Amino acid sequence: MPTGLAPDAEVRITDDLVSRLLRAQHPGLSALPLGERFEGWDNVTVRLGDDLAVRLPRRQLGADLASREHRWLAALAPDWDFPVPAPVHLGEPGEDYPWHWSVIPYFDGERCFDAPLADEGVADLGTALAQVHRAAPEDAPRNPFRSATLAERAEVFDARINTVLALEDAPAVLLEEEAREAFEAGANAGREGETWAHLDLHGGNVLTRDGRLAALLDWGDLGVADPATDLGQALSLVGRTGFRRLLEAYAEAGGEAASAGGLDQVTAFRVEAEAVGYSLTLACHEKAIQPGAGWNALIDLGYARPV
Repeated sequence: MPTGLAPDAEVRITDDLVSRLLRAQHPGLSALPLGERFEGWDNVTVRLGDDLAVRLPRRQLGADLASREHRWLAALAPDWDFPVPAPVHLGEPGEDYPWHWSVIPYFDGERCFDAPLADEGVADLGTALAQVHRAAPEDAPRNPFRSATLAERAEVFDARINTVLALEDAPAVLLEEEAREAFEAGANAGREGETWAHLDLHGGNVLTRDGRLAALLDWGDLGVADPATDLGQALSLVGRTGFRRLLEAYAEAGGEAASAGGLDQVTAFRVEAEAVGYSLTLACHEKAIQPGAGWNALIDLGYARPV
């Protein structure tokens, strides 16, 4: 299985640096104690007091993505009734730190990887996605990869297939023909419209508490895209059985991509293709926990069988 640590940080982020930034730019917060540290792929998050956290990009790519959270998430979040880490304070470069940073709410909970959503939590996620999937303004950002059509991502899909097939210690056997057929059906289906979308709904970005949705995290991929992209990722996350409940709640909340009768056939093809593609992406991801989630999804969806 592919494993590995996060990419090397391009800037060393210490508690002392965080304290100096707070004293210089948000002195009213500087007396709060710094707590647990979370080292992510693109960002470092340090707990601040009981209810806040400081989020700082650890490499240029993270700084580029953070601008979406600073501008767009802060504007969108007031219209949503589910928790998101929208910035409550923004920080500028300083103290030898080169990028913009933020102070965000801190949410108690567990990653969905570790504590899956219960039935009510699955419905929470469906309702949340219905709120996200609304029309975006003309100047809204596009994700450089996931805003593209499935057909435009076919080459990457093929590379993911080949990577997974080459693994020597995979926990399951990929059903290559079935996976390719599902992706091709979605790529050939018509695309009916675009909305705002989260675009990275894996179990590390979905926070749960007692089986309910506690927060949706990491909005750095936020952009305009086919809402089927989020729904496919959600299918990968909650499985076929859970997805029926999610879709029911999504339709009840007025989600753009579904009706009371569920998905139309064209949208269903795209959702299925997105689920297969995202599960494969997780299965060959460098982070140790994500390959297991990807393989579990492929097995649940019927595109792999256990060894």
